[in-house]
Amino acid sequence: MINDDITVGSVIEIKGNYVRARMYQNTNMMTYFKNNQVYRGVGIGQYVGIVNGPYKLVGKVTREFADDKSKDPNDQEFSLNRYIREVNINIIGNFRNKKFIQGIYGFPQIFSEIVLLSDDEIKMIIGNNVNSDYQLNIGYTVPDKVPFSLDWSHLFNTHFAIFGNTGSGKSNTLTKIYTELFKKDENNEISLKKSKFIFIDFNGEYTSNEIFSQNKSVLNLNTKKINGQDKLILSNTEFWDAEFLSVLFSATSQTQEPFLRATLNFFKPGKHFNNKKLIHYLTEGLKNTYFSTHMDARTQPLLNKILAILHIEFEKGSELEELLDSNWNNKYSQYYMRNGSYVNKLNRDDLIAKFESKFAQNLKREVEPLNLLMILLYLEMIFKLKYGNSQYEYISYFLSRVESKENMFCKVVKVSDEYVNENNIKIISLRNVNKEIKLIVPLIVARQSYKNQKENNDGNTELKSTTHLIIDEAHNILSTSSNRERKEWRDYRLDVFEEIVKEGRKFGFYLTISSQRPADISQTIVSQMHNYIIHRLVNQNDLEMLDNSLNSLDMISRQSIPTLSAGSAVFTGINFELPVVVKVDKLMDKLSPNSNSANLTRLWSLNKNN
Repeated sequence: MINDDITVGSVIEIKGNYVRARMYQNTNMMTYFKNNQVYRGVGIGQYVGIVNGPYKLVGKVTREFADDKSKDPNDQEFSLNRYIREVNINIIGNFRNKKFIQGIYGFPQIFSEIVLLSDDEIKMIIGNNVNSDYQLNIGYTVPDKVPFSLDWSHLFNTHFAIFGNTGSGKSNTLTKIYTELFKKDENNEISLKKSKFIFIDFNGEYTSNEIFSQNKSVLNLNTKKINGQDKLILSNTEFWDAEFLSVLFSATSQTQEPFLRATLNFFKPGKHFNNKKLIHYLTEGLKNTYFSTHMDARTQPLLNKILAILHIEFEKGSELEELLDSNWNNKYSQYYMRNGSYVNKLNRDDLIAKFESKFAQNLKREVEPLNLLMILLYLEMIFKLKYGNSQYEYISYFLSRVESKENMFCKVVKVSDEYVNENNIKIISLRNVNKEIKLIVPLIVARQSYKNQKENNDGNTELKSTTHLIIDEAHNILSTSSNRERKEWRDYRLDVFEEIVKEGRKFGFYLTISSQRPADISQTIVSQMHNYIIHRLVNQNDLEMLDNSLNSLDMISRQSIPTLSAGSAVFTGINFELPVVVKVDKLMDKLSPNSNSANLTRLWSLNKNN
């Protein structure tokens, strides 16, 4: 093997894994041919061999320069024969038993020969030694044009990130990787039945029938409609979590969060809460409003709001209707009827019995959890007002906030423990939701799916299943500097995702993120990713973030990022022995995400046939 090599130079200096080599004359061609083999020439970013006894070390060219043989400073004549071509090489590995092994296993000596590497040898270096059974064909390397494959058995059990400016090709790369995976499933080469793939699609780019796979579920969430649209299923356990509700409704830690927790601790809503208990509490609310020794004028509007939520109306002119329309007398701290008589003169037991009977007739179904939350908060407020320890002014702001968000929340979320049979590939489109829901839904999905995955696999040495959460335009939810939200909410959602990237892998939960603004994403999250696919980035903040977060990029790969062509990307991380620039194959239009710019030539054409 070594006797067939093409020798192009010799080592003249060695400093650790840094080697300086002098090239022979006529060695600046890009391609050579020998014995029906193609050999790559010597240039920046290219790989070369260094003969070291029976072994061949592998190095990467990092610098090229010319040494002037003429030492006469007055000699201004330019001649090719006057200069000697020299290169700097970093040793990255070696060939043993016809296999590339990364790392330093030996050093060359002065005058060790520099030899060219064949295409087959370069494939071994940059091909990650991918087993043919586990290949995902992605594209070809730049500039060598060597076919490049990913190892699905080692890529999808890691967290990985795809970064790149608009138009750099990151959406095509994300789609290509998962399309190739799902194609193997459809062709019965692998089985994905024990895995879930959840895509958070902020701009509705992946909802078309052909994208990823036809065997997928699509949730088109919409805050502009009232009824009839898709909804995200949230379990009762997740919804009735005090911490989650506190963050969701921006409860202040001093007064509003304790009030919310007191409500949940007292009523204990959830799986075992039923209408019989609700009727009992509603009756107590009536008593606390009209028949208490300590009454408050602010309780009646709260009781009427409860009745409005439940759509309960009393017959016009009946005692109950008049009771609920009674007026407050500040002087005597009493409610009085329209006929002038005070409420405490009425037949209390008879009114309460009628009240209970009316609720029993109307409450045939379980109350929706979102409505029940409001009812319980109102009842808790009535109870607090009865004893005069409510801090009503502070709590009323919280109640108003819950009221305003409840309507919006109901449009996109359904709280239920019913099993829904869905495909294992699910696209959640947030294209038609408002900014607030765009922050809430990814958090709900991540929190619930991560908790389910932990419960299914906690304590097991071998995973029973996996969950893969893929977030496109991830800066929308993983930003550290959003001004649209309270600090408590921002910290909470970042805590959720940071726990996922730190602990998720052991439970079989894997995160894929894609973003055009990586500098806006939490550095903790970026640094905890295992693999990176980096398209063109030109913003200095983004480039500095990569410098601070990635230690697997070499100097040449880092310097190439701002000048990468559309579709090309640097692949680096724990699954890649070396950073490699790859031109990712362009998908057919029908398989591509809807992320192209408007075709102004067609829109603005004067051709009447268009």
